[in-house]
Amino acid sequence: MPRLNSAEVLRQRLNAGAQLTYQQIQHLTGLGDKQASRLIRQLQREGLPVQEHRNGRHKVFSLPADRQQVMVPDLQFDSAELRALAIAAKASRSMLSGTPHAQALQSAFDKLLDRARPATYLFDLEEPMNEWHFDDNSADQIALDCFRQLETAMDERRSVKIDYFTASKGRLSKSRKVDPYFFALRNRAWMLVAYCHTRAKPITFAVASISQVTPCDETTEDAFFEIPADFVPEDFFRGSLGAISTGECYELRLLVEPNKAAYFRRRLYHPTQQVENEQPDGRLIVSYELEGFEEMRSFCQSWGVGITVLEPVSLRDRLYQEAQVLLERYGA
Repeated sequence: MPRLNSAEVLRQRLNAGAQLTYQQIQHLTGLGDKQASRLIRQLQREGLPVQEHRNGRHKVFSLPADRQQVMVPDLQFDSAELRALAIAAKASRSMLSGTPHAQALQSAFDKLLDRARPATYLFDLEEPMNEWHFDDNSADQIALDCFRQLETAMDERRSVKIDYFTASKGRLSKSRKVDPYFFALRNRAWMLVAYCHTRAKPITFAVASISQVTPCDETTEDAFFEIPADFVPEDFFRGSLGAISTGECYELRLLVEPNKAAYFRRRLYHPTQQVENEQPDGRLIVSYELEGFEEMRSFCQSWGVGITVLEPVSLRDRLYQEAQVLLERYGA
């Protein structure tokens, strides 16, 4: 195989999605600093849309995602692998609906189908698409430009200022500085987990409630961040029943009626779920350690009269007050 020259090596890596600093380009090509700079300008003159941005203190070079051309060599799939890919693609389309990546995923899967069709005499590749159903209802409507700006800021580790509407308080906060860590899809809602400089801790933001995103300017303020080494995304939502993680922990204890007990025996609604007691009449006492008062309230209300909240007292009081309002509205 002929050896690639420096321009071909760099073009290949950029097309593969690499984001390279000057130092990495020099190491990759064996060129010096000035030669590496000239090589980048050469590729730009040849029409390759090399863009640059900062990642912390370093200048990084890359290609826009829609201009990267990755050549995947011929791969061999058996029928089980093709079937699994078809199912995964349908599940992913449902998950990414409403995001900037939905159309790209569809295009990528169409290309895979075109490559696979000559071998589909093994089985009907469309069959798994009909046998599996995923929720096609879109998640909350989000501003795609805000989504893209947040994603870019995550890649660059750049702080941003957001305009954010807090629905529970009916309040719009403007130019709120945050360090965007990651996205999470929770209960069909896209959430942004970010370090909030106002509250001095990582919290969740509903992406649908973000109306503007402005990257921080490194010439006038501290514009870049690093995610703490001890921050684990998988642990962030562990105490929450859903989308909101508040940091305030509650012990939730429920008395579950016999006609609902089977659900709690066979399904774990949260990692901390414990069946403390099975009573002779078929009722259960179930406990949790949770964050997020409002989500805890919503979870309990979803069971109707199938459960009774034993603790915390604050939740019992809240449910009693709301029941009184409902009684006044529907009692007449």
